[in-house]
Amino acid sequence: MPAMPAARRSGTPLRFPAPTRLTAAFLLGAAAGCGLGGDAAPSLAKLMPSAGYDDAPLALAILGANFRPIYHVDAHSGSATLDSGGFRAWLTSNDSRSRVVVGLDTVVWQSVGLLAAELPAGTPAGPYDLTVSDPRGRSVTLPSAFESLGPDVSAPLVRIVSPAMGTSFAVGASVRIVATAEDGAGTITGMTAVMSSGSGAQQTFSCPVTGGATVSCAFTLPAPGAASTTDELTIDVSATDAAGQVGDARAQFNLVRAPAFDSLSPASGSTLGETQVYIEGAGLMQTAVEVRFDGIPALVRSQGPNFLQVSTPAHPLPGTVPVSVTVAGVTVQKDAGFTYVLPPLVQKIVPTFGPAAGGFPVTVIGDNFVPQTTQIYFGTAPLRCPRYINGNRIEGIAPAGMGTQAVIADDSVSGSVPNQTVPFRYVQDAGAGPFDGGADGGGAGTDAAADAGLDDAGCPGAP
Repeated sequence: MPAMPAARRSGTPLRFPAPTRLTAAFLLGAAAGCGLGGDAAPSLAKLMPSAGYDDAPLALAILGANFRPIYHVDAHSGSATLDSGGFRAWLTSNDSRSRVVVGLDTVVWQSVGLLAAELPAGTPAGPYDLTVSDPRGRSVTLPSAFESLGPDVSAPLVRIVSPAMGTSFAVGASVRIVATAEDGAGTITGMTAVMSSGSGAQQTFSCPVTGGATVSCAFTLPAPGAASTTDELTIDVSATDAAGQVGDARAQFNLVRAPAFDSLSPASGSTLGETQVYIEGAGLMQTAVEVRFDGIPALVRSQGPNFLQVSTPAHPLPGTVPVSVTVAGVTVQKDAGFTYVLPPLVQKIVPTFGPAAGGFPVTVIGDNFVPQTTQIYFGTAPLRCPRYINGNRIEGIAPAGMGTQAVIADDSVSGSVPNQTVPFRYVQDAGAGPFDGGADGGGAGTDAAADAGLDDAGCPGAP
């Protein structure tokens, strides 16, 4: 067997704080480390990796047990030096006709169960036994621990995992790219991704590599291109191994123009949602389009290159909120895009009953009344001559009706609260209530209208 080169030593002083005394246990341990004790011999479990090409030096991990280094103890100064380089290791070919011995470089102690080493380039192909010698001269061999595969003639296998095929991107969209490269028993030394468009614009990213056989790389780049044109987005990923072999992969996607958001109408609607809003802009005719009101998705009902028609989502609070349009990964937004308004709600009607002929004054009390847009209904019949007093009060003339009707408030902007249940009861005999037209207790129908001061137009004070 050829003589092995002397092991390299690297000393790192371990200082003990003065005036610490070295204990008997420490001295016994140190003595054992110097070879005076009867500690267990080293053993080998595996070599990682167990195979590799010979084009470049290969980092190895030797796993086993009882890897005990030497400590040099100076009892006078109270310091000890760890010799982490007192181990040697080599590979011996299994071919008895032409035995080859390859010494491992820079064998360094890591722990009692791990040594680090490096296999030099140019190791002839074939299986090898591993032998390790510790600082005390004890050796142990692991048969068939490694196989040299000779030169690497296969390029790395490169895959583009994401984006998914068929995805469209708008110019400027953040494109999340995930790519992998595998080189079997080889070593990947570099990996680069280039994203480009037909216009010639491109983005480049270099993936970090750690010298292993596999690389997984995830990153985000903005889609290049002219903002107002439709184009093709191309992603090219290439990986190079230690032998200089290059593997690559390509994926292509539809690149569309960036969206524009010009206007929306109406600009206000009910907190209950379901307001039909028309959005105008450009670049809106894509399947991957999304509209959000304050972050809440809206239902897109129809679309064209320059418009979207959507139904607003419900919102828990009134107020002005941002509206965003996202097309193929690009979002445009109007910060004060839409105002949510609370719908009106009837709380009380005064009086609570009246003659079936109607024509008498009533007061409706509630919340969120708005002039010009809030309407009051007795069932389906509208309040006659409505007069807005304030946000909580509307006065007018009761319409004709029969039986008991729900008094409902509805607004052309904010809609109507469903299932409103404030009742108004129509009666045939007005003399029993506050609509008595005279001392005899009568006065329903036209007499009630006369008492209310109605003129020929049907409303108080009408010309």
